[in-house]
Amino acid sequence: MLDKLARACARMSFNKKRRLAGLIATLARPLPWLRFKQVSASLAEHLDLVPEAAAAMAEKVFRHFLINSFEMAGLKFYSRDEIIQKIRCEGLENLQNALAPGKGVIIVSGHFGLWEFIPLWLATQGFAITTVVRRQNNPLVDTWFEEMRQQHGARTTDSGYGIREILKSLRRGHILALMVDQDNGKQGIFVKFFRRWASAPTGPAQISLKTGSPIVPLALFPNYRGKHLLKIWPAIFPDRYSDDISGQQALTAEFTSIIESIITIQPENWFWLHRRWKTGPQDAPDNPWAKLVLTSTHDAGDNN
Repeated sequence: MLDKLARACARMSFNKKRRLAGLIATLARPLPWLRFKQVSASLAEHLDLVPEAAAAMAEKVFRHFLINSFEMAGLKFYSRDEIIQKIRCEGLENLQNALAPGKGVIIVSGHFGLWEFIPLWLATQGFAITTVVRRQNNPLVDTWFEEMRQQHGARTTDSGYGIREILKSLRRGHILALMVDQDNGKQGIFVKFFRRWASAPTGPAQISLKTGSPIVPLALFPNYRGKHLLKIWPAIFPDRYSDDISGQQALTAEFTSIIESIITIQPENWFWLHRRWKTGPQDAPDNPWAKLVLTSTHDAGDNN
């Protein structure tokens, strides 16, 4: 069934994707689990929108999420040449320069635009890349995603069990791909994200400081009237930061601010449905990074 749907998405024109996304978004909007009111409220707060503009942007968020999902669903049935032809890249030299020292690179992005395309496109360009993934609860769905993500030489590893494989790939000078825009609970590194404190994953900063691997933020901006744009930012080198709690937080804050700037460019293409600010520093008083925030004079809003 998943293959049939994916094949249909791969063949579907943009106009059909747009019309289908609009229909589904309209029919599904009243469903409480879609969190339309929450999305509207988050957009109003973090983008400083009046309620009417926030509601209109929320509509766009749902439509664009569906359109982008249709495009990514077809990945399993796009050929290598089709993937290459769909994307143009700006800033590839930033990635090449970051790889030059031979310590590997950690690329970071979020659930923005067409994120699933990024590792596969880089693999088609000859880069050795491993993506850290979260396993799906349904084993059949998990297998399907694995087959999709491991095409054209790309690799994946489990976020819970792959630390040896992760460190080995970086020592070989490979690329490690991490998603950094979801709530990491009480154990995360607390940094400012838009107008509130948010719990970010500990892995990117800790691995970067341990291995010397630079961090390179990037994002794939959809363009259905032409080629999608993969934009790669200059590397963040870990030698600028101390290898302690404070340095880990500062390094995380730097790449998080770039992710925020990416979202600001095209807010309709970020996954606002996720409860990004679910965990605040006040929820984790024993967390060392929360202690830094709670004793700071810098105000990043109320997470309650």
